Amino acid sequence: MKLDAQELQAITVPAPITAVAELIDLFETHRSQGRVWAYRGQSRPFGSLQPSFQRQFTRPSSATAELIERHLVQAFRDHYAKLPDRHSDMPNTQQIDAFHTLRCLSVMQHYEIPTRLLDWSASYWTSLYFACASDPGEDAELWFYDRSIFIEQVTQDGRWSALLDASPQPPAEPAYLYQPGVPALVELDPKISPRMRTQQGHHTVASEVFSDHARLIRTLDLERQKLDAASGFEAQPHFGRVTITAACKSRALQFLAEHHQITASSIFPDVVGLGRFLRWQFDSLRTMLL
Repeated sequence: MKLDAQELQAITVPAPITAVAELIDLFETHRSQGRVWAYRGQSRPFGSLQPSFQRQFTRPSSATAELIERHLVQAFRDHYAKLPDRHSDMPNTQQIDAFHTLRCLSVMQHYEIPTRLLDWSASYWTSLYFACASDPGEDAELWFYDRSIFIEQVTQDGRWSALLDASPQPPAEPAYLYQPGVPALVELDPKISPRMRTQQGHHTVASEVFSDHARLIRTLDLERQKLDAASGFEAQPHFGRVTITAACKSRALQFLAEHHQITASSIFPDVVGLGRFLRWQFDSLRTMLL
């Protein structure tokens, strides 16, 4: 279920961003708060946070989607193990085996296979690039959440720390997919592929395939605000969204290239990523010129 119009309005900064100076101001505001933020840029104002796998289905059937997902995961493992030109800095087969299915999905996402994972970045500027690098005629949106909202999961059950373990030999992941009664949304941060490391990326993963991550993060946000208030702290939002006007996109990209050296070549350190960028470029030029 998606956020309704009132809920979306409650987490969205009222005024759209129209200038690079406003983007800098937002970054400075977040940095001054001393909180650990995660960011996601989307090139159009979807008003939701839906993974690519979910968007492939015109009719939401969880049983069918899970059956397809299981098949894709096993097929990927079988073929990945036989790849003759697998890059040396990609994970070995043991790191994506049956005890590490979420990590397997992360590697699949690296190879452009639709998964239920949703990408986030610790880098404000990298996420801004993703918001502005395509769909030049559309407004963009930048989502962000305070990663402390997930801290209770690890505090209450240390097994969830395995999902944040970036070591070469991580412990087995706790049962999560296809398991009733587990948390509805978790963070996965294995830094398992070159692209994730370059982009300072991690994922959120919902236990239900067709979940809108925006609603689940909003629920965690409200729960954390209640805990803060009960503990005598000022209740502050931990989740938000801003829109960026289409006219601001090209100026933002120029600023990122000149002042932060963020371009396609800097954040896509592989051929697969380059191909993805060029497809974006094709769509952008077609939109602009035709």
